[in-house]
Amino acid sequence: MISALRNIACVATIVLSIPAASWAVDTVELTTGAKATGTIKSYSGDVVVIDVKVGTRTIQRSYPKDRVKAIIVDGKRIDMQSGKATATLSEGNVERSREEILAEIDRQGKTPPDWFEATPLNYPKTLDLAWPIPAPKPWDSSKNIGQFIWDRINPNSNKWREGVRFMHHILSENKNKDVQKRAMRTLGAMYHNLLQDHARSAFWFRQSGLENELSDAPQQAVVLADCYWKLGSKRMALETLARMKLKPYSAIKLLGDLGEPDAAVKLGEAFAKSGQASTSFLYAGDACRVAGRLEDAEKYYRKAIAGIPANEADKPHRKRDKARAEASIAAIRFYTLDPKNVRDGKYTASSIGYEALVHVEVVVAAGRIESVRVTQHREKQYYSSLTDTPEKILKRQGVSGIDATSSATITSEAIINATAKALADGSK
Repeated sequence: MISALRNIACVATIVLSIPAASWAVDTVELTTGAKATGTIKSYSGDVVVIDVKVGTRTIQRSYPKDRVKAIIVDGKRIDMQSGKATATLSEGNVERSREEILAEIDRQGKTPPDWFEATPLNYPKTLDLAWPIPAPKPWDSSKNIGQFIWDRINPNSNKWREGVRFMHHILSENKNKDVQKRAMRTLGAMYHNLLQDHARSAFWFRQSGLENELSDAPQQAVVLADCYWKLGSKRMALETLARMKLKPYSAIKLLGDLGEPDAAVKLGEAFAKSGQASTSFLYAGDACRVAGRLEDAEKYYRKAIAGIPANEADKPHRKRDKARAEASIAAIRFYTLDPKNVRDGKYTASSIGYEALVHVEVVVAAGRIESVRVTQHREKQYYSSLTDTPEKILKRQGVSGIDATSSATITSEAIINATAKALADGSK
């Protein structure tokens, strides 16, 4: 159910022995050593603004940047002097223990979401619940379960919960062991990609036995590692990646998100040697971009273009790689643009996505980004990127250091680049 481009596995192997980092959410670290925790509202101007709870009240505090050593926001620690971002972990300044993570996964996974009972069981009665693999030809989403999910569930956010309900129905109706495993791993992907419910995603992946079959299902293994990271354990994420003999491109992205750009670049270079230079260098560039290493990012985007073999230049996925690299190069000089240097107004721009251009509208008022909205797209497997990425941009008040939405990297990347270009159109 994953397109060929997003499901390519490579034999490149990298040994990961990186110590776990610590993570705090929305924290301002002052040069005096004092800290303020809460919800950071803005930090791209001359001051850092954070909402802090005092008892039942919420108080907004502002700190001049020359008094701020670093901030921790959206899982990243940003040094305010260098602008460099590194990954962090979870609440309370410490990584959550393996026992805590597994207990939460078990607790959440054994209980249905609060919307579950109210969600109708809705699927074509023509579907073959035996779920044969490979699916009989021709493609028919009214008969094959995988094609039904790909064509009718994934591209329609109003159907996502119905898709989860249907997959639970398959678990209860079909006791074939292979189908049970397939349904569990599909639930893992749905809870992660569509609903961003990382505890339930990890639960179903683990129920399927994925922990013992990481290299047999490398794409799903990276998703499981991402769940551990999102739940608060960088250590578990890195350990999962280290145990994989086969790694897909998404492992490069996850290493970048984990604050390990050097390891991400090393894996990208290994992919390049295997003949997949354009795509692997794109991911390496993205890892550098998230880390704030913009010069390195541009270098890898240019290497991605140069890495396209002449005899494959007309192939669709190579054309897409080239267009993505060119779009990132064009937008990269605007990544650090401060909204305070943008005139009030409504700005629009677009950038290449997976299927076609993704158009965004950005509203700036009083030196702040008020809204980011995707106004037009033809993406099909966009998962949660259409809401997740704009929310990150709003919280960060810019595009610098923002990681793309997992499993919808290309769509999310297009939103980031289009937003950067839109802000540039209004720059003073």
